[in-house]
Amino acid sequence: MLCVACLRLSAQSTAVSQVSGVVQDASGAAIPAASVTITNVDTAAGRTVLAGGDGSYTFTNLVVGPYRLQVVKEGFATFNQSGIILQVNTNPQINVTLKIGTVSEQIEVQANAAMVETASNGVGQVIDQQRVVDLPLNGRNLSQLIQLSGAAVPSTGGGLTNNLGYPTVTAVSIAGGQANATNFFLDGGTHLDSRTNVGLPLPFPDAVQEFKVETSTLPANYGSHAGGAVNAVTKSGTNSFHGDAFWFLRNYAFNARNFFAPVRDSLKRNQAGGVLGGPIVRDRLFFFLGYQGTTERTAPATNQSFVPTAAVLKGDFQTILAPPCQTRQVNLLASSSAVNNVLPVSRLNPVALKYAALLPLSSDPCGKILYGVPSINGEDQGVVKTDWRRTDRDSLFARYFITDYTLQAYYDKSNLLTAGTAGLLDRVQSVILGDTYLINPRTISSFRASFARSAVQRIGADGVPNMTQLGANVYSPIANYTGQVSASGYFSSGAIPGWVYSNVTALSEDIGMTRGAHQINLGFSWVHTQMNANGPFQQNPRMTFNGQLTGNALADFMTGSLGSMLQGNGQIGRDGQNLPSAYFQDQWKVSRRFQVNLGLRWDPFIPQHTKYDYASQFDPARFYSGQVSKVFVNAPPGLTFPGDPGYPGHSDTFPRYLDFAPRLGVVFDPRGRGTETIRAGYGIFYDSTYLWNTLHIPLNPPWGNTITITAPQGGLSNPWAAYPGGNPFPTPTRLPADFPFPTSGVYVFEPLHAHATYMQQWNVALQKQFSADWLASATYLGNKTTHQWLGYQVNPSVYIPGGPCTLQGVTFNPCSSVSSTEARRTFGLANPATGKYFGNTAIVDDGGNASYNALLLVLQHRFSHNFSALSNFTWSHCLDQGENGQDI
Repeated sequence: MLCVACLRLSAQSTAVSQVSGVVQDASGAAIPAASVTITNVDTAAGRTVLAGGDGSYTFTNLVVGPYRLQVVKEGFATFNQSGIILQVNTNPQINVTLKIGTVSEQIEVQANAAMVETASNGVGQVIDQQRVVDLPLNGRNLSQLIQLSGAAVPSTGGGLTNNLGYPTVTAVSIAGGQANATNFFLDGGTHLDSRTNVGLPLPFPDAVQEFKVETSTLPANYGSHAGGAVNAVTKSGTNSFHGDAFWFLRNYAFNARNFFAPVRDSLKRNQAGGVLGGPIVRDRLFFFLGYQGTTERTAPATNQSFVPTAAVLKGDFQTILAPPCQTRQVNLLASSSAVNNVLPVSRLNPVALKYAALLPLSSDPCGKILYGVPSINGEDQGVVKTDWRRTDRDSLFARYFITDYTLQAYYDKSNLLTAGTAGLLDRVQSVILGDTYLINPRTISSFRASFARSAVQRIGADGVPNMTQLGANVYSPIANYTGQVSASGYFSSGAIPGWVYSNVTALSEDIGMTRGAHQINLGFSWVHTQMNANGPFQQNPRMTFNGQLTGNALADFMTGSLGSMLQGNGQIGRDGQNLPSAYFQDQWKVSRRFQVNLGLRWDPFIPQHTKYDYASQFDPARFYSGQVSKVFVNAPPGLTFPGDPGYPGHSDTFPRYLDFAPRLGVVFDPRGRGTETIRAGYGIFYDSTYLWNTLHIPLNPPWGNTITITAPQGGLSNPWAAYPGGNPFPTPTRLPADFPFPTSGVYVFEPLHAHATYMQQWNVALQKQFSADWLASATYLGNKTTHQWLGYQVNPSVYIPGGPCTLQGVTFNPCSSVSSTEARRTFGLANPATGKYFGNTAIVDDGGNASYNALLLVLQHRFSHNFSALSNFTWSHCLDQGENGQDI
């Protein structure tokens, strides 16, 4: 470890390739000390090594692209092989047979490298440039091609991909891994949205050279996420000028009607741009530029809601509560003061009438309205890359990628319900600097420094009123946001604003060494993730009308009979996390046919920390024994905060520094030709948490102060009228030690000594190359996930049969009803005096498990003779106890 620390900081993935092989004579005897040179055809960058005593040679850290191999040895004819195409993170073997002759004699071979994997135990699939550019993509979203790889399944569940992230972020499950447990790299730099650990958007197809999807027992330079990896490489300039211009048009006028649709779609999409690359200084300095602009217009889909009719606005519910508006006759409760389903006009709430005035007046007797919200959006992407071969031993590159997405916020002033979708102003930027330095012919250094930033802003449309402006005695600090208002079965409104800025800074260094039969890689990496967020969704109150008070949700709304109201402070995230790691990997060539891969990775679990100490812990034993905090003296027993004895600093859980992940694999080449292999491997991979994982914790009292009141006596006009102490909002910016805690507080906690999720992986793979360009493989994949983070409720409401009963000084009849939900919770029943402060209380459970077993069959033909083909079949069985979500 001390030796590693002396190196420059290091990389987890460099998105490069290597070539190895054996130089031999016609009889198969090794030829030592042969001079082997490999040259990039596009840039003339070359590298030379001498074959070892067994005739073996290895070139590591080669950028993808076309190459020419030359072998020279006194007494033998010079060997030249062209047509070699290296792909991202591949390890082809090129064995060379020299014929006796003079050096001036030339043997020319036009052939690509072998397709069989002869070095790594990982299982992967390259999606090459031809497929990237030529395969049809809806919206030209490159990440769709990830699904061409076996065992890779896209995921849209769990809230991992929503409007808190860029619209084209990618959540993909590889070989049974969690949808946000996949590493994404762009040009060797970390390319993740640290909010939920999903992949950031990739550049448009014309700017990408190729990418590779890989998983299962990868070498020790891979870590931090257990599921697998997606490595993408952008294009570079060459000694020739290359470029293209494009315009893709999709318009409903050219489309046939979908057979099952009543009309043609309404999509209008234009995507135009181009790329250009070439030399600045021949053989030394190159450039690449790319741009794509997208505009998209979609006619609104038809939404259906039910709003108050002219009769309802006068208190008459006779028609709207009878068939055909209802499946059966509904009668308002006597407590509503209705007579034959007609309410006295005096019972209509003035705030509800003002809200209803912002809705269209339906001519339908049931109040049905149809409306649409048009979608007007656009995107601009740009890529700039420079490659500089400073010397024959030192190569550098720099790349910048930016993409902007806009979705216009919409509000039709005649219909408040049209303001139900937030607009978006999003930007993702990524920059990376790389340096590959040849220390000597058998030692190479690869350094990467990268930074990725995702800035997502949700905005409301101008002119949208809040409930305070409509006359309710509530605190509504967020402009252009009604708050979430819903009448069950009728309508809902409220486009939630907010913003999330997430940053990922990464420094990495990899030292590759060839020492006899050992190819050694060691390195160190440091990744710092950061998230600044504000979710004001509950700052303006969330109001729900469900019919429990009058017998009908719309009647509840019109009379201001609130079923429940939730309000709190903003969801403030100022979180960061440090992810250091170090690794050692040895590929030991025991013989020409047999290789052993040994690796060890240090992946400590260092939990995220919060800038403002928005962190808390709960211990049921402390609750039952009555132990209270010294930081907030009015906190209910069981709660502790940063500053209390035994609390883990600025985090919610303690770190674990002794997490080590071993890797073991073998590669057997039965005939030593590099055209068939049998591989088997095992490894442990630790995962890292995502920063939004427990961002409900800042909503815990006293900061978030999330309060839910059920059937408030003051109704819609004054819901806090009967709340102890009155309206608790706004709360002070700096909370004093004696800040009062609310009753029925909503809480989420992490365990004090949480374990990092880890996965054990194993595989057995058989590969066989047929002719020059066909490859078949059969692979068994297996893994076991341990310590997956899920969650469970520790304070549920207990069903109490019968009634009446008195709970916390209030009589309920029957005992178990909606209005008694909070009074029937476990802690309140155990200790009414202190338990009443706890409502919904969840704790992260790090005991989740999952397992995956699969058979992966692949047949492919790389591009030659004017065609390529790729087919795979995955037969898998996956069992888990839950999926990662956006929040606990």
